Amino acid sequence: MDTAALAQITHGIYILGATDEKRFVGCTVDAVMQASVKPLIIALSCMNTGFTKSVIDRTKRFSLSVVSENLPPFVIANFGFQTSRLVAKWDNVDYLQKDGLPFLKEALAGFTCRVLSVQAFESHTVYLAEVEDAWLGKKGTCLTYQAYQEGFKTSVFNAFQQYLKEKKMTEQKYEWVCTLCGYVYDEETPFEDLPDTWVCPLCGAGKDAFEKRPVEK
Repeated sequence: MDTAALAQITHGIYILGATDEKRFVGCTVDAVMQASVKPLIIALSCMNTGFTKSVIDRTKRFSLSVVSENLPPFVIANFGFQTSRLVAKWDNVDYLQKDGLPFLKEALAGFTCRVLSVQAFESHTVYLAEVEDAWLGKKGTCLTYQAYQEGFKTSVFNAFQQYLKEKKMTEQKYEWVCTLCGYVYDEETPFEDLPDTWVCPLCGAGKDAFEKRPVEK
């Protein structure tokens, strides 16, 4: 079976939003379609490993923002290349709130949806959801999955690499300083906190003698 044939089934590109207690989460999705008129039903497919998907499983509600082909590539990268489990994605874009859910300000249209039924598969879960509200936004041409694959995807990847580069340059760096002898540990380290077994290589002091200080830029 040639799975490349599936690329000929064209979808749009959408930003999916949900509310995880006191914060908004979201991701980029492409498998969305209208499934019924009466009632107005939308079918949405999400990867089972997605954090936003896990939030929808709990809350049973989500938003969809239809994006334009003129949307800055970073917006797609922001929602598609990192997880809401660790990143407050909506803080990186201009958005508005409707019905307690987040939407892109630059969206061509928005939908507020309530999950009616769920069908889980090995890789994805399909939701059938009723549209509780719908609105038109900016004028423009929607970004299709085909257009994304044929060129826009490269711009998205490049935008994300630039974002990571700029983020690394602006992130606050820290160093661990021994308050007894002044030894400074400022190497690249995953330590948010020093291990309990840590000892100063100069004076032998333990972890409690070290102080975490910001590195001046």
